[in-house]
Formats: sequence, structure tokens, C-alpha cells
Amino acid sequence: MRFTQRELGKGMRLHLCETDKFKSLTCKVFIRQDLQAKNATSTALLPLLLRRGSQKFPSTLHIARELEDLYAAEFGVDILKIGEQQILELYMQMVDPSLVPQGERLLERGLKAFWEICTQPQGPSDRFMDSYFEQEKSTLEQELKGLVNDKNSYALARFVALMCANEPFGIYKSGDLENLRQLENRDVYGHYQTLLAKHPIDIFCVGPNLDEVARLFTSLIPSHDHTIELELPQTIQVTEERFFEETMNFNQAVLVMGYRTNCSYRDKDYYALLVGNGVLGGFAHSKLFMNVREKASLAYSVGSHIEGSKGLLTITAGISDDQQEKALAIIGEQVSACQAGQISADELEQTKRGLISAMTSLHDSPTGIIDRNLIGVVEGEMRTIDQVVDAIRRVEYDDCVRVMEKIQLDTTYILRPGDSQNTIDEKGSNHGEN
Repeated sequence: MRFTQRELGKGMRLHLCETDKFKSLTCKVFIRQDLQAKNATSTALLPLLLRRGSQKFPSTLHIARELEDLYAAEFGVDILKIGEQQILELYMQMVDPSLVPQGERLLERGLKAFWEICTQPQGPSDRFMDSYFEQEKSTLEQELKGLVNDKNSYALARFVALMCANEPFGIYKSGDLENLRQLENRDVYGHYQTLLAKHPIDIFCVGPNLDEVARLFTSLIPSHDHTIELELPQTIQVTEERFFEETMNFNQAVLVMGYRTNCSYRDKDYYALLVGNGVLGGFAHSKLFMNVREKASLAYSVGSHIEGSKGLLTITAGISDDQQEKALAIIGEQVSACQAGQISADELEQTKRGLISAMTSLHDSPTGIIDRNLIGVVEGEMRTIDQVVDAIRRVEYDDCVRVMEKIQLDTTYILRPGDSQNTIDEKGSNHGEN
């Protein structure tokens, strides 16, 4: 399925994928900004505030009633992080208007409600409702404090903050407690108005009769004068391997290893990198799973992941505290095996089939069709699912080895059991070598 694109103003684009496959209309709005410490927490507050109410629907109950009248439509708001951009996502899904009585009126009512909730939050003209603001500040504070209760999420967040301490990528997508406590209502409201007026906005729609959807959005949305240009992700070269350690009151340790791949979404070798990562740790047949978990029984979970915009490969493993050295050694052996070309034809083909299956399955969901295009929006280069599948099919053994040879270990982090929380930085430590 392919999106067509229409300009709604400077920096505002409408992406349309017309299909009657899903019997629904799905719309997502993405508002993008550079990750910045001073704004990240303000943006993280917005989903909590926007879902509380708008000028026309002043409470969650009013919003729920309107959605119910729209044949149980769905509405949501979220915060995403891709590369070094923080993205506000606004979502609505409603029944295909052609399947219900007075469908044209229903479509207009639904899109008007969606845009009104997104852009006209409840409160005076210069701020959010004061009570909502204070309540949602408390909610976000509890969320940020509660991160420590999920050891895997906490370990990954701490790892990213430590590895990328001097890069925007190191900023947590929901901000931080220090900035949260300093936020004022009017400042957060002004920040949101700036996002709406000056930042790039992409609206994706999947469903039938999208010419009418486009007409309605064009009539609903005021002129947009995008003036803020976003930055490309920083490229960092590895100068020395680093090791960080923390202790916390958990039963098992979490190990995270971060590699600079020297390859990202825009590079011709990107899909070879995806295949190489799949061979290493992306599937149940991968080297990490088979050798670290199954054969050596050193990890209750292990795998690897590519962050395509930033160009990072991350290995995560849940291990016993006393198995750290063995786990590091065997993980290092698997990375070295990929770099040395120890990749069988069966591993390569299984991985390519797995990636293609995962990619083609996105055709089965309107949100999947939209979401897989988001990295293309961030990077300024849209690719269809068919184009991606073709690129994966064309990856050969030599491509895979060549791209894996370029990855470099930057940071090793371990969260181990203990009574205290303590961070140690041992630059050049042998703990991080493989």
C-alpha cells in the first residue's frame, strides 16, 4: 500500500492511503521537535493534558460520550522518540462512514471533534486548566519515579543516558524530574502553541473516500507557517570502550551493550544492517539466543535491536549476577563471529524470511501501515513496504559481513542486585571488551 502526499501549508503534510480493507478510518497526527532537555518534559505533559478535555468537550467524560456517539471511535495521545527527535502522536480511529447512516455527517463530526480535542485544550486562553495541570504534573512525576520499578526499562533508560550523555539521544522521551518541578502552566501552554504553529506536522490517514477526508482537514486546519528546521542526529566515533555499573534491589542482573554501527536509515547498507542484527540477536534462531540462552543457559532473555535513525545496535540480556563475565565473553564471541563471516546460508535465509514476514504483516493493521512510515518522515525519505521487502531480499552474505565489520562497542552497562544505587565509570575496562 502506498501513501500519496498533499501539502496543507509550509511544513504540514497530509499522507493518504486509500483502502476499504479495514472498514475503518484511521488518522494519526505527528508533531516533531528536536530532543532538548528544556522542552522534553513539557512535551511529555501534553498527552496527559490533552486527553483531560477541550473547549467543546471539557472533561474526559464529555470526550468519552462524543466517541461513543461516533460508533465507539477511539482517541489517544502519546510521546515517541525516534533518533534525536521527540514526537507528539495524536490518534483517532472511527468506523468507515460509508457503512453507517448519514456517513458524511458522521465523518465531518468525527474529524472536527478530533481536531478540536487536539488543538483547543480546556482552560483559559493563555494556559491549561489549572487543576488539570497540577494533577497531571503529579501523574508524570509518579511515572518518572516509577521507572525504577521495572528493572528492564530502567536499565535501558540509564544505559542510553550514560552512553549518550553529551548527545540529544541521551534525553529520556518523557523528560526528567528536575525540569518537571520547574514547569509553569503558561510556559507549557506556550510551548504547545509553538509546536502547533511552527513545527513540522504530518497527518496520516488510512481508509476509504480520502478525498473527502482531505477536503475536511484542509477546511479545519488554519494556515501553518513552519519556520523551525530540525537537526540531523549527531554522529559519534568510538574513542574508547566504557563500562558502567549500578546496584539496585533486584533479584537478577540486566546487561546492556551499545554499539555504534556507522550506518543508519539513509545509508545504502541499512537493510544489510537489519539482516546482520537479525542473525546476531533478532530472532529465536539467532546466535545470541541459541548460544547465550539455549546452549550456555546464561540468560533468561537476550536479544539485539537496531535504532535506525541514530545508527545504534543494542544488546540486552537478563542474567544471573555471578554470570556476568561468562555472558560478556559469549556475547562478544557472537558479535565477532558475525564480523568474521561465520554466518551460515540457513541463518541468512531464516533471518531474511523473518524480517520479510514481520514487514508484510504490517499490511494487516492500519496503525502498522502508518507507524512503519514514521522513520521515513523523520529521515525525509519515505519507502513503501514493497520497497523494503525488495531491499531485504537483495541482501547477500558479503553485504551482511561488510556492515557487521563496521560496528564498534561503545558502552557496556550492568544493573546488578544490591542494596544501594551506585554508578561507576571505568573507562577502558576489560569488562566491556569482546
